[in-house]
Amino acid sequence: VAERSGVELDVGPLILDIFKEGMEKYGGRELSPNIARRLEERCDAQLLAPGFPPEMLDDEPEEPGYEVIPQGREAAA
Repeated sequence: VAERSGVELDVGPLILDIFKEGMEKYGGRELSPNIARRLEERCDAQLLAPGFPPEMLDDEPEEPGYEVIPQGREAAA
């Protein structure tokens, strides 16, 4: 949307670089949890609150109408 509108995103490129670095370091399917892991390793600290699960699992079945499907994604790929 920003590109089509000619609006420059200030943090967008930085976020892309952070995720690319995380994917290179931990693998292509290792996204959000390991972005926090990057920070933990740099700070030598654990960011999880006590009792917070070490891994988040989506075990709910997918149901039509509950998933977000961006329009025009096929053309952009």
